[in-house]
Amino acid sequence: MTTIWRWTAALAATLGAISLTTAAPAFAAETAKVAPAEAAPSCFSVRQWEDLKITGFRSYAEVKNNCSRAYRVRVIWKLDFDGSCKSVLPGTGFTEWRQGKMPSVDEIRLC
Repeated sequence: MTTIWRWTAALAATLGAISLTTAAPAFAAETAKVAPAEAAPSCFSVRQWEDLKITGFRSYAEVKNNCSRAYRVRVIWKLDFDGSCKSVLPGTGFTEWRQGKMPSVDEIRLC
């Protein structure tokens, strides 16, 4: 009985060592592929305002594409979750809102 236990323990230790040595280079390769998000061009404009609704304050942001081509962008909010990626054609835009007075737009990023 103890022989089986020793064999199982040795096998588990060997497999653990193999997985550690193969996981490190794979993790390093995945980390190298990650690039920082790029800010939207300066031809994008943002207008922000707050409004009091029956459910409380809401913070709004209107994003407009004043560029000559379409971009995929998302709103990065301070003190709240970020918006989803949206395709914005030239001359068009979109509006997002968050609950409360504290959220404000940190930046517009390409995605």
